Amino acid sequence: MNDDINNPVEIELGDRIDLHMFHPRDAKAIVEEFINNALKKGISPVIIIHGKGKSVLKQSVHKKLATLPMVKSFKDAGSNWGATEIELEIDKGET
Repeated sequence: MNDDINNPVEIELGDRIDLHMFHPRDAKAIVEEFINNALKKGISPVIIIHGKGKSVLKQSVHKKLATLPMVKSFKDAGSNWGATEIELEIDKGET
């Protein structure tokens, strides 16, 4: 019997995440976990790649970011409107 389904794999996150490999319904939870992980590591800014398309995923990501108090600001990542750059409130005393 394969127990891989019941044993999730830990993924080491850095300063960016690509949401293309996740189901859209999981995007908000993944964004929050990614942001919390970046805060713990003292990483800012960070990038979330959501893709261009119809931008439904982008809208979902931006709505979630707007609810997170640790998000100082967010904007399109340079000229790439398929990604969002997020500036976080990093506590310099903990890093």
